[in-house]
Parts: sequence; structure tokens; C-alpha cells
Amino acid sequence: MARSGIGDRWSCLFANDFDKKKATTYAANWGCDALHIGDVAKVHVNQLPGNADLVWASFPCQDLSVAGAGAGLEGARSGTFWPFWRLMQELGLRGRKPRTIVLENVCGLLTSRGGTDFKVLCEAVAAEGYWVGAIVVDAAHFLPQSRPRLFVIAIDIESPIAGRTQAPYAVDMWHPDRLRIAQAQLNEAT
Repeated sequence: MARSGIGDRWSCLFANDFDKKKATTYAANWGCDALHIGDVAKVHVNQLPGNADLVWASFPCQDLSVAGAGAGLEGARSGTFWPFWRLMQELGLRGRKPRTIVLENVCGLLTSRGGTDFKVLCEAVAAEGYWVGAIVVDAAHFLPQSRPRLFVIAIDIESPIAGRTQAPYAVDMWHPDRLRIAQAQLNEAT
């Protein structure tokens, strides 16, 4: 439901989900014009219209969650990141590189397979010419429920970044220790 949070000043070009219940909820709120119901692995780049300023992806968390089997990004569910990422790479090759990509998931991505999954994901994104950063947002800051989520934010290195969106230091509220530890494992280029 990222579309709800982003608001009305944003125009959605394409939405995708394989879950029929989620798709029904989406359609009830915004109609079916931009909605594709199906596996992201079967989406072809030609189905993606226009040039997106923002691409938002939330891929299944079961293989990354502490309650999961630990398969990480190699798992059947959480591994759907890779077909999504191939679409992003193809957009770049066609001169349609998204300016900003947000990847949302559970904080287990930070520690999955000893931190390897977070590192591999960040390296894949950076290799396509993006600045990569991450924050953890807990719903408890806004609602009476604790639900921390990891947001990996990628911005095309050719796009200007507003000064107020950057800080030379970590902020405890958005950069907990587990995120700082995972980021410390990244190489300088990432």
C-alpha cells in the first residue's frame, strides 16, 4: 500500500502483485488501469510504461525473516527480488533508468545468511549506478504498534540529491545498531 502513503500528487504507471486479495484491495482503491496481477518473474520490460521517477518494491520476506527457513535471497519467495532487479537493469539498458528505487522488507534482510544478502543486494544496486542508503522505520513512531521495516533507498548517481536529505552521521532513530553493523560490511564503492 505504498501508493496510499505517497499520496495523490504522484501518478502510478504500473503496479504488480501476484496475490489476488491484495490486487482486489488495490483495485478497490485505485482501479485496475495500472494493475498487473501475476508473478514478477513473468513481467516483460515492454509491459512497463513510460519513464518512472520512483519504483517501489516490496518482495516477500519469508526467506529473510527470523521465523523463516533462512534461504535468504536464494529462497523461492524472497528470491523474487532478482527477477524484479533484472527488469530494473533492462530499463537502464533501454535508457529508461528509474531515478529512485525504494526496496522495503523486514530487518531480517540485514542479518540473513550472516549479512550476505544485504551486502549482495546493495552491491547489485550500486553496480547499476545508484547511490545506496538504508533506514529502519518502526511503525511505533507513528502508531501504537511496533513493526520495524527496512527501506533500502537507491538514487541514480546522475540525479542531484537535495542537501537536506543527507547527513554526515547516522541518526539513532533511523539507523539502529543492526543497520550500522550491516552497512559496515559494505565496501566503499557501495
